[in-house]
Amino acid sequence: MSLFATQPITRPIHYVNIALFLCFQCCGIVWKNEILSIPQLEYTIFSTGKSWIDSLSHPLILTGLIGQVLLLMHAFNRRWNRKMNTLTVSLLAVLVLFLGFVGAITHQGKMVVMQIPFLIATLIYFKIAYKKTGV
Repeated sequence: MSLFATQPITRPIHYVNIALFLCFQCCGIVWKNEILSIPQLEYTIFSTGKSWIDSLSHPLILTGLIGQVLLLMHAFNRRWNRKMNTLTVSLLAVLVLFLGFVGAITHQGKMVVMQIPFLIATLIYFKIAYKKTGV
């Protein structure tokens, strides 16, 4: 039951969730000598798949779509669930770290740099969401 417990959302959490969503849109990958953002890559994978079920079940598409929807949901609700929001941010951060790791292995500096804004926004989220209060 505590997984679904909500509390009033603060204005900084609204802004950080929106920033995380926008920064995730800017994350990217070098795909066939082209720089693609994650939404463009999701569309490419989805449109070139053999069937829409196979394409929709691709981990990159599934993780990205669910994460983006949950981020927007948490950004615009009056109440938020910190555990669920943290799970969403962590899931997207793992995906972005994986893309950064792939960029580092393949010596694609542009790909690594494209992940940095999201990772900085993630650190800001954790600082705001888990700051110590005087209570």
